[in-house]
Amino acid sequence: MAVGNINELPENILLELFIHIPARQLLLRCRPVCSLWRDLIDLVTLWKRKCLQEGFITEDWDQPVADWKIFYFLRSLQRNLLHNPCAEEGFEFWSLDVNGGDEWKHLPQVPGGGPQG
Repeated sequence: MAVGNINELPENILLELFIHIPARQLLLRCRPVCSLWRDLIDLVTLWKRKCLQEGFITEDWDQPVADWKIFYFLRSLQRNLLHNPCAEEGFEFWSLDVNGGDEWKHLPQVPGGGPQG
């Protein structure tokens, strides 16, 4: 099967390719290419499969999701959040990397950081 244009590929093959492209690039670079790509990138099945691929859901997921694209990005943000940042759950999720003793240290200012005071 000789294909002269990527858009001549079957839609399921294009979807398979899109699954392996980072989500941000899908929306910023691929979606504006043409109406076919836009329509495929907006499909629920693409974003549900990306959620499966990233481990955000399992095959037996049965909870309703209003918008899989939004769900994907919200779940991807949760990976970067600190667990228990204010110690409301005691020291669970906290670990001590290095014990520097019982004193305060003045650290040099970080380039681009705000004023220290």
